[in-house]
Amino acid sequence: MSIVILHTADLHIGDRRYGRFDPQRSINTRLDDQRRSLQFLADAAQKEGVHVALLVGDIYHSKSPTPAEEDVFAEFVANLVGEDIHVFAIEGNHERPAIPDRASPLTHIATLGLDRFHHISEPGVEVVEIKGEALAVAAIPWPHRRELIDGGYLGPKSPPSPEIWDAYIEESVDRLAEQIPDGAKAILAAHLWTANVRGIPISMSRGEPICRADSIARPPFDYVALGHIHRHQEVWPDPPAVYSGSIERTDFTEANIAKGAVIVELGRKTTWKFLQTPARKFVDMKMDLSGMTDPAAAAATKLAQIETDGAIVRLNVTQMPGDRSFDARHLRHKFPSIFYLRVVRVEVDIDRKPVQLRTYSPLDALDEFIDRDDELKPHKTELIELAKDLLEEVRG
Repeated sequence: MSIVILHTADLHIGDRRYGRFDPQRSINTRLDDQRRSLQFLADAAQKEGVHVALLVGDIYHSKSPTPAEEDVFAEFVANLVGEDIHVFAIEGNHERPAIPDRASPLTHIATLGLDRFHHISEPGVEVVEIKGEALAVAAIPWPHRRELIDGGYLGPKSPPSPEIWDAYIEESVDRLAEQIPDGAKAILAAHLWTANVRGIPISMSRGEPICRADSIARPPFDYVALGHIHRHQEVWPDPPAVYSGSIERTDFTEANIAKGAVIVELGRKTTWKFLQTPARKFVDMKMDLSGMTDPAAAAATKLAQIETDGAIVRLNVTQMPGDRSFDARHLRHKFPSIFYLRVVRVEVDIDRKPVQLRTYSPLDALDEFIDRDDELKPHKTELIELAKDLLEEVRG
């Protein structure tokens, strides 16, 4: 008999970027996007005959989700366990507390003692029976630096190197592998970097937990379910080690990246397929409006030539000194079907050197800075969250 698994990660429920506040429901409208993609996955799980759902970290975007955000996740869990699907919720860096024994956003659901809901907050193995066959799920939640110190891998004041992380993670996998029952099918689920990631410079890991793919993709595991990297990809072929990617686009670096989850079938041989979610469309346009007598009309003409219904749109407008500026609100009125419209105006002098003419809040300035730095883009979410925390501390 084959065991069918839904592998998803990086749900980021509560990510509010490029959304609007709905005063009637007191929510950010990006929450509707996240709910829609999760409902799509729940329906797909039923259609595909899924037995186990692996949620491999970063389920929430914040360690303190709102009641509405908690409700979206609870609805997703209820839809799955209502179909007799085992749900493994593994803590990522957006959930796992840095201090042991502190509650995470997933704790309250685990406290309810729901049948088939498994909350994984520490490395370990859980074995479930699927139609008379044992399936062992080994999990590594987001590793913290304190684990290296407690395990003697690192001194209290030393920065962790990739080699130290690789040794710690490989030995953790060794300990988990020893707990797999004989004859059981086995999966390893981990929220971390692997050195085999494509499309993102490994230098961007910057002290975060990272290992070689072959340190974790090995027997007795039949499949390795990975989270943390938002770009779907296979990083090791046998056994397959796969990042599911995120279910929704979070910024314009992901405008052209397909979003979804993975359906895995454990039979005589492990097979998997990518399942694309109905993620919100992002459109990033550049317009040179230099010398235009009516730049707003020119921008509207160009905007009308592309498909923008329901999309999040960013217009990067170039103008020359003395050109007539325009108010982006006029465009919003002409294109009400656009979900979110942002206009970034850049004035270029005679030497074609760009000078920003916008008024920025601190977070807007950081957002723009990160968008212009290819090395920082993959860590945009974490950097923005850290900046928010710092601003809250400064403001008291």
